[in-house]
Amino acid sequence: MTVNAGTRRSGDSVVARKKTSKKWMGLATLALAPMVLLASPGVASAATNVCMQNSDGSQTDIAGNSSSPDKTQSITVQSAKNTWQDWVWRGPTFQCPWNVPSCTYAWQQAKTTGWQWSVGLSIKLPIPKVGNWLDEITPSYGRSGSTTTSYTFTTALRPGQFAQPIQVVERRWTQGVYQGIYHSTGKSCLPSPSNPNGKAWRYNWSNERWGSWTTNLKVSDYGTYHVWTS
Repeated sequence: MTVNAGTRRSGDSVVARKKTSKKWMGLATLALAPMVLLASPGVASAATNVCMQNSDGSQTDIAGNSSSPDKTQSITVQSAKNTWQDWVWRGPTFQCPWNVPSCTYAWQQAKTTGWQWSVGLSIKLPIPKVGNWLDEITPSYGRSGSTTTSYTFTTALRPGQFAQPIQVVERRWTQGVYQGIYHSTGKSCLPSPSNPNGKAWRYNWSNERWGSWTTNLKVSDYGTYHVWTS
């Protein structure tokens, strides 16, 4: 998948390449579009100027991942002050009798609840296509899990009050951006041996921030009682 020119910054420096007789070596990698990363002789290990090849032969910008010299990262920039609760399980309801001064209630059982959360992650990028791999570097509260509670604790009730054991997943809304991207210099380079008819281009790495993401990070999960009066 590709990043459009809207994320480009002007004035990016280009690292000069040293000439050598060594052959280019193809190295498969992923980006915002399928592409091939070619090792560049004479460039330091922490290279900021590399030869890469998009599957469509374009010069569009590319996000770095585990196969590229530099990696795009997700950065948290803002978190909500308050958390919110997702009640993943509700147990049987108990009511304290009206004709007693007070009472205590304990469900006195163990409960394990499996839960799954399929929404809550939003990714907005200044590009026409988004790769699924961006989910992997974006913090998430966890798509699934389980909560186990041993309800041996008690709660005090007033006459007529209701109590119900519940299991809670507590979350906090968090926002962030992506940091790091490869910008094309517009200069061509040798294509990958596996795709000799393709077009490859020189790219400079920039640590600029781009795009945005929002998700609900898991803070904790626990069991408690929901107490109310009708």
